[in-house]
Amino acid sequence: MFNRLTIPALITTLAVVPIVSSCSANKTPLSTEQQIYAGNWVASDGTSVTIYLDGGGDFKASNSSVTGGSTTFTDKTLTIGLGPIKREFKITQPPQEQNGKFTMQLDGISYTKSN
Repeated sequence: MFNRLTIPALITTLAVVPIVSSCSANKTPLSTEQQIYAGNWVASDGTSVTIYLDGGGDFKASNSSVTGGSTTFTDKTLTIGLGPIKREFKITQPPQEQNGKFTMQLDGISYTKSN
C-alpha cells in the first residue's frame, strides 16, 4: 500500500501545510476614508505599491517585494505585509489630485496612481 517514498512525502506535506497556512494574510476591507488609497501607485524609481479594496496589497522595490499581502493603516503609516515579510511606509502626504492625476507621498517619495 505505502512504499518507502510515499511515507516521507506524506510527512513533509503534513508539516508544510500548517506553515503555509499561517502565512496567509488577514485582510480587512478598506474603510470609506481609506478607499482613496486603492489602486496601483508607482514612484519614479520604479517602486510600486498596489492597494486593493478588499484590504490586500502588494509592493515591489529593488530589494524586496510582497504579493498577496494585507494592508494596515494608521494615521501616519501604511504597512503591507505577508507573514514575517512586511514593509512600513510613512504617509508623508495622503492621496490628492493634481492636474488630473492622483499623487501621494510615502517616506517622502512621490507616487503617482496609474490607470
